[in-house]
Amino acid sequence: MTNGFMLEVGVIMLVAFTGAALAGRFKQSAILGYIAAGIFIGPFIHIEIGGLSYHGLIHDTSLINAISQLGIILLMFFVGLKFSITKLRKVRRPAIILSIFNIGINLFTGVLLGTALGWPFMDTLFLALIVSMSSAGVALKSLLEMDRLNNAETDFLLGVMVAQDFISSIFLALLGGLVVKSGGNVTVMGFIVGVAIFIVFFVVLALVVIPRTISYLVKMKNDEMFVLFALGLVCLSAALAEFFSIPGMIGAFFIGMTFAETRITDRIEEKIAPFRDAFVAVFFMAFGMMIDPTLFPSVIGIVALAVVLVILDDVFLTAVVSFFMGYTPRQSLFVSTSMCARGDESILYASIARQAASSTKGAELYPLAGAFTFVLSAVCPFLMRRSYRIADALARKMPHFIKYSAGVISRTLGKIILPGDGFRLYKGSRSLLCAELFYLACMIALILTNGQAHYIAFGLTIAASLIVWVVLQNVLGPIVRQINYYNLCTVPGSHMLISRYVASLVMATLMTAACVAFTFSLYWPTVLLILMAYLMWFILLMKVFYDQTCADSRYAKHPLMPYPSYSYMHRPSMEVSDSPRLNHRKRWKEF
Repeated sequence: MTNGFMLEVGVIMLVAFTGAALAGRFKQSAILGYIAAGIFIGPFIHIEIGGLSYHGLIHDTSLINAISQLGIILLMFFVGLKFSITKLRKVRRPAIILSIFNIGINLFTGVLLGTALGWPFMDTLFLALIVSMSSAGVALKSLLEMDRLNNAETDFLLGVMVAQDFISSIFLALLGGLVVKSGGNVTVMGFIVGVAIFIVFFVVLALVVIPRTISYLVKMKNDEMFVLFALGLVCLSAALAEFFSIPGMIGAFFIGMTFAETRITDRIEEKIAPFRDAFVAVFFMAFGMMIDPTLFPSVIGIVALAVVLVILDDVFLTAVVSFFMGYTPRQSLFVSTSMCARGDESILYASIARQAASSTKGAELYPLAGAFTFVLSAVCPFLMRRSYRIADALARKMPHFIKYSAGVISRTLGKIILPGDGFRLYKGSRSLLCAELFYLACMIALILTNGQAHYIAFGLTIAASLIVWVVLQNVLGPIVRQINYYNLCTVPGSHMLISRYVASLVMATLMTAACVAFTFSLYWPTVLLILMAYLMWFILLMKVFYDQTCADSRYAKHPLMPYPSYSYMHRPSMEVSDSPRLNHRKRWKEF
């Protein structure tokens, strides 16, 4: 048995080396080489040429899978060393917003796809979970390869990934009897209590324990003892997280943050880096071994459609939301491309579906998840490396009125949401926070109810959207007056129009989400019509706002005066005296 295990480890290391070398030869990410090599030596490969046959080199992957978890744990530990609790607190608002949006839009895409295929509810739910969860391992490995861990947007990306891992754990808890972990079922309340204890433990560790032990670790001259201490601490932190039903890599990430920016950070990186590199390769190799390439042809159509939809959601819609929160186009697209990878969590949900008695499509979901994750794991590093060029190309091709209107949204919301010296929205307006929580509660009720309660929840959700609109407009008023829009060529005196414009877009988005949730259970194809109407209205409002407030527009030749009585949809006649606004044919031709 020992000889067999050593043979497997030796084969894995050498094949991983070969895969990474070939990937580098063709200027591809080493991740793709590791995954392809794992497929090649895994138990699902079957090749017959003439009288020769090949059925893989490793057939029992259980031990290799267990060892491979050290790879993602050490990877997250190193990322934590580059991060800190202070940085995590700074990006918590945009990270939570983007993680909820990203998972929500991908869950909706998965549900829409499963419903269109005519799948039962439980299978549709598992399909949605498979397509919605991003892979931290692929993105973080790509960050290391590109040496971008110290970039400004990386803190934001890491915050999003941590938030998504917690949300993923909640989904596992909600699956209840379908998910059995550590010998028992995980309840939502138990998970929440576990998260609270986990966070308190690491806060005490960072504030009390670590500062008292750093001086001793600095004096430790024996590298062997130092490495043993570091590895033991990382593994125990991961085990503690798993005890509370939290992914082990989150525990490793948190313990890394507690040692960030200390006097031993550089020494830890130097001594542990070789272990990280070796086990990360094993992790991606083990991931490749779980993929069955022989079943790819049976799910190729669904996989192709799912890949296109996820790239649309993650790369473009997520980038738009990131930009609206105040990040630059390059930063937004880099973060969004980093989130399009899928990995072991998708395989996990597929394996649960295969074992669940309530799932009738479990046999199809597993090969679908394998092909889906393989394609996106290859696409993600490719897009990440070219994200800046894609952002620049989109900026050049974008119509000027869209760039202007989006820039106003970004500058306005960025001052509120982004970390730094900006305005504190949630501290300055508790009424807005209450309105948002009320809307969220109504949306959850709308999704979970049916019959008469469904109609009541829909009415409450629409009312909540209007409340958010009124409160947000009042909050934005004084904030907008302090923001400088001069370099955007905004006409002076446009503050009220800007606050109404931003608040109206938020309200319309919330109402659209409510209409989608309401009509989906009644007749799902109407959802597509609602989304198309929303998109057209969104673009039209951008054009109208540009005509009203941008000095470059032919319809805004005179400075606006601060006239609170005018609606943002109308302008005084003096501003458009030589350009009739009712000439629709001419305006749409220019549009």
